[in-house]
Amino acid sequence: MFYTYLWLREDDTPYYAGKGKGGRAYTSKGHGVHCPKEKERIVIYPAESEASAFETEIALIWYYGRKDLGFGCLRNLTDGGEGGTGHKRGHKDSEETKKKKSESRKGIKYSEITIQRMREAHQGEVHSAEHSYKQGSSNRGKHLSKEHKANIGKANSETQRKLWADPKLKAAMLLKRKISREKHIGDYNV
Repeated sequence: MFYTYLWLREDDTPYYAGKGKGGRAYTSKGHGVHCPKEKERIVIYPAESEASAFETEIALIWYYGRKDLGFGCLRNLTDGGEGGTGHKRGHKDSEETKKKKSESRKGIKYSEITIQRMREAHQGEVHSAEHSYKQGSSNRGKHLSKEHKANIGKANSETQRKLWADPKLKAAMLLKRKISREKHIGDYNV
């Protein structure tokens, strides 16, 4: 049975709306926010179908508003109505499914806010040497056409132009460059 749920603060104002089934409303796993410790602060709205639960989720998020957009009290980062049900840990998609997912994402243009959030989510990640080697070797031996190389160069130069235009980023990059030079010079003064 599907349902929509609201998580309430201690003052009984809602801070998260979601859709689920089973014990989804009672766990923090898979959420960007923590589930309330007291079950009395979880409100359940039973639904006849998954589609109906999604509709209720969208309506609740619309009604209470999103904090990240500057109005409302919910900490949801989307307007609701997306996501799947029951994707098991350890589940591997078939090659056909992977290909379909890949094709569906091609050509998507992300907003600056979304790009910033993705960047922040991966900041500070440390990869193993094996992972880094695999990433590097994925492109080794590939020959790119002149047109492809020109497109890469154009994209990189546009990105650099944007970065250098931002005074804070410019200052950070200059500092990083200075530190790198000092370290490099220090290596030779041993």
